[in-house]
Amino acid sequence: MVDPLARFLDHLRLDALSDSGHTLSSLLPSGRLAVPATGCQRRFTVAVVCYFAASVESYRTAFAAWVIAVRPERCPHCGGEHTSILWGSYRRWVYTTTDRCQVRIERVRCRLCGVTDALLPSFLHLFRRYLLPLIQKAISLALDAGLWGEVLADAVGPYDAPAPSTIREWLWSFAHSAEWLLPWLQRTLSALEPLTALDPGRAPAHLQTIRNPKRRAAFTRAWQTLRLAEMLYAAVRRRQPDLAFRADSLLAFLAATRGAAGRIPRLLWPQAASQAP
Repeated sequence: MVDPLARFLDHLRLDALSDSGHTLSSLLPSGRLAVPATGCQRRFTVAVVCYFAASVESYRTAFAAWVIAVRPERCPHCGGEHTSILWGSYRRWVYTTTDRCQVRIERVRCRLCGVTDALLPSFLHLFRRYLLPLIQKAISLALDAGLWGEVLADAVGPYDAPAPSTIREWLWSFAHSAEWLLPWLQRTLSALEPLTALDPGRAPAHLQTIRNPKRRAAFTRAWQTLRLAEMLYAAVRRRQPDLAFRADSLLAFLAATRGAAGRIPRLLWPQAASQAP
């Protein structure tokens, strides 16, 4: 079974999407990993993003069946078929606006090349405890609606959960990541639809009135990154109408697409790499 997104990406100029030495892996709407490109080997992988549309509680309940469903049919590193075996699991905290809980993250290991990958559900981000849709909500409210500080914290969650300092770190991390996310999106869209104008439009007035020029440029670039991510999603949906990502999963889609292009699916930078993803 081959992912429509993977078939779609196979027709792109892959050299424009991935570095040399990287392989192509992808994500099915059902959560399966697609067949990777052969003849190359990825240098390292932090985690493989696997689609999961339901709630955290549903993930905890359906964990065993989900792991079997998303286990790679081919190794995303060496291309070996049916060589991935379950390699234990670890627990990590997941935070919402009102509660926190622990979930299990499964590891798989290739019997041929010996590389171990973590199967990360798409509602999580590498090295981040809060849900990715919640992080997206905070970033969108700041960049699109102009909410900042305590007002933004109150709109995201009650009782300073997450804390304003945490939200501020998300915003700055995404703004810094936009320095390389935006050019990557431009190259990806150009390879996908060469005749499409990559104009995200005029930034909102609240971003143009930021006095500090470096801050204004950083947040404008982050806003443009969101718009190009929406354009990429729309372009893929035109070719794959059954794409299963919701509106609050735009960043999850972007992370999965980066994984499909052979990139580490990280959207927030910097990150502490001393813990499991």
